[in-house]
Amino acid sequence: MQLLNKVKSLPRTPGVYLMKDVKNEVIYVGKAKNLLNRVRSYFQSNSDERLYCQFMVKRITDVDYIVTDTEKEALILENNLIKQFKPRFNINLRDDKTFVSIKIELNKKFPILKIVRRIDKDGSLYFGPYSSTKAVRETLRYINEIFAVRKCSDNVFKNRKRPCLYYQLGKCIAPCCNMVNEEVYRELIDQIILVLKGKNDELIKRLKEQMAEASEAMRYEDAARVRDRITAIEKTIEGQKIHSMKFVDRDVFGYIASGKQIFVQAMFIRSGNLTDVSTYSFSIKYNNAEDAFCSFLNQFYGNNNFIPKEIIIPVDTEDKDVLEELLTEMKGQKVELIIPKRGEKLKLLQMAQKNAENCLKTGHDQGENDSNKILGMLQKTFELKRLPGSIECFDVSNISGEYAVGAMVVFKDGAPYKAGYRRFKIKDVALTGDFAMMREILTRRYSRGIKENSLPDLTLIDGGKGHLAVASQVFDELNIDSVDLLSIAKGKKQKNTIDHVFAPGKSKTIDLQSESQELLFIQRIRDEAHRFAITYHRKIRQKDQIPIISQN
Repeated sequence: MQLLNKVKSLPRTPGVYLMKDVKNEVIYVGKAKNLLNRVRSYFQSNSDERLYCQFMVKRITDVDYIVTDTEKEALILENNLIKQFKPRFNINLRDDKTFVSIKIELNKKFPILKIVRRIDKDGSLYFGPYSSTKAVRETLRYINEIFAVRKCSDNVFKNRKRPCLYYQLGKCIAPCCNMVNEEVYRELIDQIILVLKGKNDELIKRLKEQMAEASEAMRYEDAARVRDRITAIEKTIEGQKIHSMKFVDRDVFGYIASGKQIFVQAMFIRSGNLTDVSTYSFSIKYNNAEDAFCSFLNQFYGNNNFIPKEIIIPVDTEDKDVLEELLTEMKGQKVELIIPKRGEKLKLLQMAQKNAENCLKTGHDQGENDSNKILGMLQKTFELKRLPGSIECFDVSNISGEYAVGAMVVFKDGAPYKAGYRRFKIKDVALTGDFAMMREILTRRYSRGIKENSLPDLTLIDGGKGHLAVASQVFDELNIDSVDLLSIAKGKKQKNTIDHVFAPGKSKTIDLQSESQELLFIQRIRDEAHRFAITYHRKIRQKDQIPIISQN
């Protein structure tokens, strides 16, 4: 009766409501145009036949609410609260599939191409999103191979005094040393933009004109370079899977459900070309398929994903108008949610539906590779702040304090990134303990990382609780709070648990089954750091022990 009386006192305004159980935990978050009518409907017999309502209402012991001025504000707040509380009866779109985009900073004199996970309103040009980081890196590798734009970071670019090796190889025109003017460099950037937009015919036509001009002016070496570029483009770029005469940006969603699982297929069309596909799957134990899809759609564009002009969906949703208004405001131009009935858009929707059905048949999430899955599992298991796309692991090696060294290995998107590996020779010869040595190398690495804005998503320490405490102290001293921290130590074999994982703020170890993918993955990183540290330790020890032979 107390709960029902509270429900009756709710205001008739837009807002968000939070259902709580006997443990005072939030089990469901919802939004409403009219809080009183919406929340009261849950407690009226036969008013809502959805399966999850039957389970949920029995567990509700309290309802809190937050009043908002508009439905749009309620939608935004609902998404934020779902991410915060991760309620049992909500569909929660985790960030274990963070998309990447290619960024070109057009506001700079000599732009560089970067891979980013966040889209900002900073005057830059973005291409994407792409679900496969590996595919994006291959694209950039291809572009850097045939277009002689700079590859170095902004920090290196500012301080370079003479051209680098890429210039000697003919793969950079050395804007860092003023060996090319801005106009010539910008023409290269314009050509790259055409490649990324899929306008290859237009690019090849422009390059053929350049080749003819260079040949007429008897600049035969320049003409040959342009010819090679044309050949590379024609050979490497495959025909698009879909091409539309309308050069618009569209996202197309289809979904299929069976039993307790739903698959959502997303197709990303940029400038009329299909650039990427991605598939999401959720448990719908307590929800029906349409509600699950609507909840997914409401959350999808809050994860810093690119917002296209058109979003094609298979069903109407009660939030369609509000979501359209919100996305228009976020993008700064008109965004339409379309439910097509005929024509080209219907064919695209049918293709998305067909691919979702295929995912259901195979039980395979096509848009997500194994690395992304493992990283998502890692984030969920260890309650990390964000997906660990970049991981750094540290280890120290010495013999009673002699020949003391440290090592850092880097994993990006689940794979070793050997260009980021670093070795540390312990500078303070008075140090004899592993803790002090670990403190030194962490302080050196992250003091520099703060200056260069090059911090990882996750730092992993090869060691136990003491090593983790040292790392936590270093992070506190350097005011680093955006990087997750874990340590892993070998333990005695008990039942099925071999290694122990430690996390800050947790008194107990996180023990996983020996065959779990998360444990196997971080063991692999730890073993690679140990191998790298031992190799360096042996190298300097052997070097010190080589006898000096007198020449007399």
